[in-house]
Amino acid sequence: MAMKKQLIKLSDRSVMSINGADAEKFLQGIITCNVLEISNNSIYGSILTPQGKLLYDFIIYRYEREFLLDTSKIIFDDLKKLLNMYKLRSKVNLEDRNDLSVFVDLNNTKENSKNIDPRYHKMGTREILNSNNAISSTKETVYEKQKINLGIAEVGSDIKPGEVFPMEANIDYLKGIDFKKGCFIGQEVSSRMYRKGNAKKRIVTFRSNDNFTNNEEIVYNDRIIGRMINKIDDCGIALIKIETITNLKVKTLSITSENEKKNMVISFPEFFPQ
Repeated sequence: MAMKKQLIKLSDRSVMSINGADAEKFLQGIITCNVLEISNNSIYGSILTPQGKLLYDFIIYRYEREFLLDTSKIIFDDLKKLLNMYKLRSKVNLEDRNDLSVFVDLNNTKENSKNIDPRYHKMGTREILNSNNAISSTKETVYEKQKINLGIAEVGSDIKPGEVFPMEANIDYLKGIDFKKGCFIGQEVSSRMYRKGNAKKRIVTFRSNDNFTNNEEIVYNDRIIGRMINKIDDCGIALIKIETITNLKVKTLSITSENEKKNMVISFPEFFPQ
């Protein structure tokens, strides 16, 4: 028996339409993912600074010659301004699609399912539908907790634009960057980091019953090893120096945070390469 579809409307996401004769060429030249690979699927992508820092991330869909960007409402206006700056004289139109919203269904996590989240299948299916679409009583916090539990951070809700490198935010492991597609903004720096494999920090998951505030420093053996990003209940994500984890046989750390002794069990997200 098929499991009932339970759509959750994500009120913190907005939809932008990018269309026009040059839309495909325009996007292909500036974003990290390969738009030529979008057919009946969606893909995860981002825009970097020229220095290779992660500026904005999004999930992108294609409907014939129109592209729809699903991105954080917090960064929507700034992303639109940047795209307008880059388009110059290209035949590209950018439109707010307030009539559309992002909906997810966490019950369907089969890898080959239609509309599966392109980052990781355990995030369920993801669709752009009419904003007036009927929704279930499932709360958005269920989605947010699943996202944090899996170790997925988003620009806007979790990290600030230009704050980290894409590999630190695991964009490479979440299939959001294609180093074979050709040029994109910030490619030189990010490609060099990728080839050398020298991302010294990455966002990882942790469990703790202690209280944390976002961005507070995490100190272990009198050394700052990272900082908190977000936490819901006992699940959290933090940007941690990778050597801290790889050099430990036991990943339960007794740390100091805001001058308090706390405990956290750190682990790599399950989507990390084995």
